[in-house]
Amino acid sequence: MIRKLAIATTLSISLAFGGCQFFGNLETALQVGTTSISNPVTKDRLDQLEQMAVLVFTGLKAWKQSCINGVIPQTCKQQIAAVQVYTRQIPPYLAQLRVFVKTNDQVNAIVLFNNITSLIGTVRTQAAAGGVSITGS
Repeated sequence: MIRKLAIATTLSISLAFGGCQFFGNLETALQVGTTSISNPVTKDRLDQLEQMAVLVFTGLKAWKQSCINGVIPQTCKQQIAAVQVYTRQIPPYLAQLRVFVKTNDQVNAIVLFNNITSLIGTVRTQAAAGGVSITGS
């Protein structure tokens, strides 16, 4: 489900934006996927997930600035507040995930990795419902 959403988002954004760096970042985000015992969380996958989180936070920052500047409807304040409920959970989860990857605790790492991926998907979905793509550019 998240993969399909990411692909749909990629296609729609590719029509609106250009630039090699954007597509390189987006490709990295799409490769992250979810993890399982047969697909463990490595340092590389952790780095990819962190890059995806940076893209989401950068997009959220642009969304907030557009809201402050009055470029988008005033309902954006409520929409951003609803999304921040999820984005505030990501940094502490990432900190815990780094510890689990460092100590090779794959069971807990997999759970957190999948939770973070799900949170990022939820943030993107809610932002898209508000008419904003926050995947970065």
